[in-house]
Amino acid sequence: MEKAKNDFDAEMFEKKDKTRNSYEKMNSSIKYNPIFHRLIYAANIITALVAYLAKLTNVSKNPKLNALQVFVVLCIFFVIDILLFYVDYFMSPKVFLSFRTIEIITFEAITALIPNLMVVMIALCVLLTIFIIEYTIYDTDFDKSEMANRVIIIVVIAIASTGFGIRYRSETETICFFLIQFVMLFSAFSIVDLLVALNDKYHKKIFELTLENSDIQDSNEKLIEYQEKIESINEQINYQKIEMKRTNKELAQVNKETEAQTKVLRFMISTFDITKCMDVLAEAVIDTKSAKLCAVYMEPDELISKRGNLIIKTNYSAVERKLRKEIESIFAEFKSGKNENQILIGEELKKFRFIGDSNLKSIALFPFVDGKKVYGLILVASDRLDFFDKGLGFYEASAAEFNLSVKNTRLYLMMQDMAHKDGLTGINNRMYFMQLFDSAIKRAKRKKANISVAMYDIDKFKSVNDNYGHLAGDAVIKTVAGIGNRYAEENGGFAGRYGGEEFLLVLPDKSVEESLPILEAMHKEIKNTIVKYEQDDISVNVCIGLTSYPDVCEDTNLLINRADMAMYYGKEHGRGRLVVDDMELIKE
Repeated sequence: MEKAKNDFDAEMFEKKDKTRNSYEKMNSSIKYNPIFHRLIYAANIITALVAYLAKLTNVSKNPKLNALQVFVVLCIFFVIDILLFYVDYFMSPKVFLSFRTIEIITFEAITALIPNLMVVMIALCVLLTIFIIEYTIYDTDFDKSEMANRVIIIVVIAIASTGFGIRYRSETETICFFLIQFVMLFSAFSIVDLLVALNDKYHKKIFELTLENSDIQDSNEKLIEYQEKIESINEQINYQKIEMKRTNKELAQVNKETEAQTKVLRFMISTFDITKCMDVLAEAVIDTKSAKLCAVYMEPDELISKRGNLIIKTNYSAVERKLRKEIESIFAEFKSGKNENQILIGEELKKFRFIGDSNLKSIALFPFVDGKKVYGLILVASDRLDFFDKGLGFYEASAAEFNLSVKNTRLYLMMQDMAHKDGLTGINNRMYFMQLFDSAIKRAKRKKANISVAMYDIDKFKSVNDNYGHLAGDAVIKTVAGIGNRYAEENGGFAGRYGGEEFLLVLPDKSVEESLPILEAMHKEIKNTIVKYEQDDISVNVCIGLTSYPDVCEDTNLLINRADMAMYYGKEHGRGRLVVDDMELIKE
């Protein structure tokens, strides 16, 4: 309602303003305009001068006045006009009207005395027309009686000028002079009538607007009363809108969090790649909660990662670098406390060195818990102190989803490990070893790289079973397998149980010369190892056969056979030996 009232007032003000502007523009057009008057004066002066220089009039035929004299008179009045303007005499209506009267009489006399100088006479009539309009209306407020008196004065001057000018003109010139005078007076008085009509229209419009304004004022009083009621209702509606907006915002956030959790859970169910799950979880926290930093950390795990996993999402590059160095110490301290969420704000953040000069103001830590064991955390940071006042359930639910994913992955890997590992020794069984071996061979061929293969067998293993029993034999097999597997993994390779007490060890990207010291060290450790079983100390030794592609064996299909032949060559020549494959072995 206030808007309606304002619209009424604005419309009324605009109407009055337009009417006032048009009226002021009309008034300003009939007031003294120094630039306009000087231009008209200058035009008349130039016209008179050009007429004189071009000898448009014959002085002998016009003994009363010539173009040069007109030029001089115009210059004198032009100078007087400028002087009176600059000394502010025109501020007085009496001075202005007196000067205009003198100008009109003088220029009417000039037009009467220059019968043969028609160009100058016409120019003067234009100037006279402007002076007559000004003289008739100036400072009258369009009072018709006062304007009539001035019109009478002008008509008298014009009649006198016409009568005086007829004496010096021929019949044709008299007719022209009379017509010019008539046109001049007719134009001037027509413009005056137009201005009077505009003034009447202005006052009529003002009267109409006044009546209209009075009606509007009456309406406004009713509108104001109604407006107060509307404002009261609007205030209540605004409160409801604010509350609804807040509720909608919270619902939108809840929906966003639910969608994010659903997306994360769906992804975690579909993969056993824990690193990717951590990445998706961190990305969801940044996108959903608009956090400035999210780090997901999981300590080393025998099945999933032996080095520990860390994913960081942030735009603070310096903070990210420092956090990577500090995350293990942060987790160690967090793990030593209670299995609870931690929220730190303000001065409490000084304990974290990775914050540095950043504008982070609040940090929250959420644990990954398996039973009573904390094995990882989510670290979230924001530049707002109140960031963790609400919405902690999203982080807790995300941590629970990740826990579920980790448990599923561990179970899957354990089952996979059981399928790939030998039941007794825990190293790769023959089937899985051959899968790894085929992949390694294909890679070596594709990249034209070296690959070395060693087969080793426990010497006199039957006597171990006969003298100490099969359980003791199993202990010996496990010991030898464990040593071989460790040397393989430490040197980028893999090992497997090929049969009974026979084992294979593969070293990708290693030639004979590179593989030999590795196998010598392994052989030495096995020989120096004493297997303790109950009260018995059992000495162990092995015989090892080594071959390599392509520097020894150019056919990858024969690598295992060549390694086997080299091993048996060692057994036949004294056991406990490391034999390198060559062509002589095949001949023998």
